[in-house]
Amino acid sequence: MIDVAQVVQALLLSIYLTLFLPTFQAIAQTEVHSYLTTEILESRTHNLIQQQGRETIDLSNFIIDLANADSEFNQYFYQEINKAIARVSQPISLNFSDAIIQGDLKLNQLGIASAIGAGVLPTLFTTLEQEKIAQSYPLQSEAIQQIPIVNIFRGSIYCDRTVFTGSVDASNSLYLQSVTASEAVFQRDSNFSQTNFAKELNFSQVMFVGKTDFSHSHFFEPAKFANAEFQTIADFSHSQYEAQTDFSHTLFTELADFTRSVFIDTVDLSQSIFRDRLIFAKSKFLNSLVLVDSSLEKTVTLRDIYLNSLIDLKDAHLLNRLDFSNAFFTPQARINASGLAFDTTEAQIIGQPGIIGKYLNISRLQGNETVFRNLIRNFRSLEQIADANNLEYEQKQLEARAMGDRLTKVSWQKIFTWGWFRLLSQWLILNLLLLLGNYGTNINLIFSLGIMAIALFSVLFWLLDRYRPGISQPVIPQQNEIITMLTSYLAIETISAINILMTADRPWLTIMAIAIILLPVPVVITRVIYQRGRYHELLDRSYFVENAEFREFRLLIGRLPIMPRFPFFRDRFMPILWDRRWSWLNYYDFSLNNIFKLGFNDIRLRDQYVPGLISTLVWYQWCLGVLYIVLLLWTLSRTIPGLNLLIYF
Repeated sequence: MIDVAQVVQALLLSIYLTLFLPTFQAIAQTEVHSYLTTEILESRTHNLIQQQGRETIDLSNFIIDLANADSEFNQYFYQEINKAIARVSQPISLNFSDAIIQGDLKLNQLGIASAIGAGVLPTLFTTLEQEKIAQSYPLQSEAIQQIPIVNIFRGSIYCDRTVFTGSVDASNSLYLQSVTASEAVFQRDSNFSQTNFAKELNFSQVMFVGKTDFSHSHFFEPAKFANAEFQTIADFSHSQYEAQTDFSHTLFTELADFTRSVFIDTVDLSQSIFRDRLIFAKSKFLNSLVLVDSSLEKTVTLRDIYLNSLIDLKDAHLLNRLDFSNAFFTPQARINASGLAFDTTEAQIIGQPGIIGKYLNISRLQGNETVFRNLIRNFRSLEQIADANNLEYEQKQLEARAMGDRLTKVSWQKIFTWGWFRLLSQWLILNLLLLLGNYGTNINLIFSLGIMAIALFSVLFWLLDRYRPGISQPVIPQQNEIITMLTSYLAIETISAINILMTADRPWLTIMAIAIILLPVPVVITRVIYQRGRYHELLDRSYFVENAEFREFRLLIGRLPIMPRFPFFRDRFMPILWDRRWSWLNYYDFSLNNIFKLGFNDIRLRDQYVPGLISTLVWYQWCLGVLYIVLLLWTLSRTIPGLNLLIYF
């Protein structure tokens, strides 16, 4: 039986621990700390300690009451510290660690207020410090009308585990040494705007309860905000980061604004949570932006950014819109989308049509099938067909690579089995589709392939038809016809090859695949024909005939390449002319019919006294044309929205 009394006691104990224990701990912590008085402050400023090799004013573990701005202690606090700083020629650090600062802290009143400009810096600054100041304010070295006043703090500032109950103002300042505030709590607004940090800034595990303002700030060394928590707006706009910036494992409850910021080195936002908007509009990334395993619950704005490296979205969780509109990507730029999860129906990636899809990169297929499916569906819903096709092409490349790995890793006992041959055929077909048209995404490549096939077969048909030397009355074309035909062939093939080199991802492999398809059979047939010779009737006439009823541009998709046998129709066909200057165009017209299924004249192969090898060559081209027209229509339907429906009807 369950003892009811014990259950009630346990429940009361848990309520006590939850509600009252933190209060008691805070009271106990306050009791441990003692209030900083004017006497203690004077003693600490005159009796400096050594911390990390530098003389330091130790105000740690005190309660510093600055709540009354007009109080005598408040004014004495700033004056006494600044006197100590000015009294010593060497930089003095300031230690607020484990302190409780009540009221507003004007951190920008601690230090040396100095005009910035050539020849106006106090002699107190060393040569190295002057160089850092000039680096922080390079434009101020020029002669200008108004010389600005900046607060310069020469030493380090330690605020580890410090509690700031009021606002903190450190704006318009220059900190020549490190600033650390790990595990600190800022209960009110903190203002670090227009502040330069010459050394490392460490705000790891800090809790910002109030608004945080680091706008127009400059970080020359690493800035660390790992495991921090921003409970209200975090403003980092118009800032510049020269070294690595660490925001990993950070919680942003409200807006995180990095508008017009410049990141020279890597910025790490991995495993962070963004409950509100994240804005990087018009920012520059010269190195990586890492968002690995981050949760992006609201809109992420990367509009008008400059990207020269990597945006890593691996395993990130996207719940809203990711906007890359008008972004500028250098050739080195890429976006790693491996493992990117679309966790809601509102999740969406927006970018410049035809551009954004080229930079989305997924390293492996296994485990990313859903990612590809979501990205392709995303761009198709936005009618960005080119981007969807680019991603599908990338997916098929990874699929072909995976098939190749499976083929090479099969044990020797399973080679040449039915399953192995089936996988091999799938791999060959997939690679052909990838090489010959980027899996239906590159219409320029498809047209180049067709034009190369037309030119090759045209010159072969012209050669077989117009050059018959081994007969009693040899048929040999005139010199101008030879020059015209060969010149046109070389020009067409050269232009097509250049286009392939410019548009194909792997141009030499593509050209090799085209050569394997087009050259072996025609070359062998042509060689055998000339080796055997030709001995049949009608050797003085062309093998090709045309329908003399009409001359018009027609769609001949259902036309076969052989003249019909019915006498009534045969009377309409006449041998093509050999004695015209434009006669060589007939061979291009015939190849155009066979490949593109379009033609100006209905030219066919005659059905009497034709060597079987010539018929074989014609049928071979016609079969290639059928496969080509299917590939062409499939590519057009994938690259032009709505065309697939038109083709269907």
